[in-house]
Amino acid sequence: MILQRIYDDKDRQEAEIRQSDLDWTIVRPGILTDDPAKGHYRVMTDLTGVTAGKISRSDVADFVLQQLTDDRYLYQAPLISY
Repeated sequence: MILQRIYDDKDRQEAEIRQSDLDWTIVRPGILTDDPAKGHYRVMTDLTGVTAGKISRSDVADFVLQQLTDDRYLYQAPLISY
C-alpha cells in the first residue's frame, strides 16, 4: 500500500514534466551503489521484460551530464544500469 502511493506520486510528477513546455529527460537509474564508475552502462528505452540492475551513482552522474549536450534521449525516460 505504501509503495502504491509512492508510485502514484512518481506518475503524477512525471506527467507534470511531460506536459511542460520544457526540454526534459527523465533518468531512471537501476539500484544505486557507491561503487566506482565503470564508464560504461546500458541505456534502455524499451523496458519490455527488463529488470533494472545495479549502477553506480558516478555512472548515473556521467549519463546526466552527457544529456546536457546530447538530445538523443530528449523527451524520453531511459533506464540505465549495467
